[in-house]
Amino acid sequence: MSDRDIRRAILEQRIVINPFDDTCVQPASVDLRLGRELRVFATAPLREIDPGLEMKGLTTAVPLGEDEHFLLGSGEFVLGVTEEEICLPDDIVGRLDGKSSLGRLGLVVHSTAGFVDPGWRGRLTLELSNLTKLPIKLWRGMKVSQISFMQLTSPAEHPYGSRALGSKYQGQMGPTPSRFYENYRESPSDAEGRRPRHQNADALRGWLKESRHKGSVTLFAQALGVTLKTVQDWVYGRATPSSRHWARLYQETQLPQFAPHQRELAGPQQ
Repeated sequence: MSDRDIRRAILEQRIVINPFDDTCVQPASVDLRLGRELRVFATAPLREIDPGLEMKGLTTAVPLGEDEHFLLGSGEFVLGVTEEEICLPDDIVGRLDGKSSLGRLGLVVHSTAGFVDPGWRGRLTLELSNLTKLPIKLWRGMKVSQISFMQLTSPAEHPYGSRALGSKYQGQMGPTPSRFYENYRESPSDAEGRRPRHQNADALRGWLKESRHKGSVTLFAQALGVTLKTVQDWVYGRATPSSRHWARLYQETQLPQFAPHQRELAGPQQ
C-alpha cells in the first residue's frame, strides 16, 4: 500500500495506529517507535531453554522512562515493544521491518516475527539483536522499525484472534515472552486419560537431554529414521509411540518401557 492508501485506510479506521503521527508516514510504510519496556533474558540459574515448557524466569522486565536508554551489549538479544498499538482488519496484513540506518549500525529488529496477521490487535514485540562488537544505545521513542501493509485478495476466513486459531498474543501491550509451550498443553481430562503417555514423554525428554543428541529432537528423529513431527509428538507428550517403533526406540535409548517384553503389556496405541 502506498502512503496515499495508508492515510486513507487510517482515516477510514480500517487500519488503526495509536498514537498516530502523520510525519511517520513514509512512501510505502509507517515508522514505529520503541516503547516503554524491554525484556532481558536471564543467564542464571537456567541451563537451557526448552520451548515445550513454560519458563517464567527466562526474562525480566526492564522499564524505560522518558529520555532513558538501554545499553544493548555486543551479541545481546532482548525483547522490545512498539510504542504504537496496531489494529488490522481481516483483509490487510502488515510487514514489520527494521530501519535501514539502524541496520547499518548492526541493530536487528526482528529475527522471525516480521509478519502481522489480518485481525491483529495490540502492540508489536520487537526481537532486538546487536550484531556488532560495540554496545548500542536503545532510546525510548526512537524510530526503531517500520510497518508496511498489503491488501489481501479476499478477507481471511479465520483472522488472527479467531476462536479456531487459539491465537497466543492477541491484545498484547508489552513485550511478550514466547508462549510456544502452549502448543503442548492438554486438558486435565486428557492428562488423566493418558497418564502412560506423560511417563513416556518425561522419560524421552530426560534421556534426550543427556544423550549424544544433546537435546536435539531433529537429530533424534534422524537417528530413528522417523519424521520430525512424529518424534516431537512423542517427546512433548502429544502422542504415544506405536509398538512398531519400540524396537528402534529401545535400541537407541535403552529405556525399559520400550523393551521387547513390554510389548505384550501395551494397551491401545495412538
